[in-house]
Amino acid sequence: MSLRMLLLAVIVSLPAVRAEAAGDVAAGQEKAVVCAACHGANGISAMPGIPSLAGQQDQFLQWQLVFFRSGRRPNPAMAPLVAEISDEDIRDLGAYYNTLPQDRAIGTPNAELAAKGKTIAAQHRCANCHMDNYRGNRAAAGIANQREDYLVKSLTDYRSTSRPSTGVAAMNEAAAGLNDDEITAVSHYLATLESP
Repeated sequence: MSLRMLLLAVIVSLPAVRAEAAGDVAAGQEKAVVCAACHGANGISAMPGIPSLAGQQDQFLQWQLVFFRSGRRPNPAMAPLVAEISDEDIRDLGAYYNTLPQDRAIGTPNAELAAKGKTIAAQHRCANCHMDNYRGNRAAAGIANQREDYLVKSLTDYRSTSRPSTGVAAMNEAAAGLNDDEITAVSHYLATLESP
């Protein structure tokens, strides 16, 4: 394991040093109305290439909104929506989406492809940051049962560095060695995981 991956795993697993300001779930629900057009009324996306947000890690969502707002994570669709978003809005949206039940519906897994993906996920130590159940932890995204097409796009973007990693460059580094077939396999595995 590289030093960067090890440092990220340690940082993600540390308890919070300071008390985090909790977001207001009810306020977040009101603010999320505009998000529903793409991410779904209950945070479960039906649009290709658009992630589901229901049940996502609060801190992960907050950081992504901060990165969209700052331009560190460029996205033409998100940029105008987050240009004037406040820190309070970000906390409220993170709190709201975190409370929603995750999409546990899975398609029919291809057993061979899922097994290959499971092996690749283990080889690349995805669970170090995303946890053994791949539901994420703190600033590490929940990736289990995420839209398969979105996972493929994310890993491809990380591999090409068109989507920069945040903090230490763990995702760019982790995806750098994946070929298209491996990205397809690990995305299928994660998208079709059975609920624990």
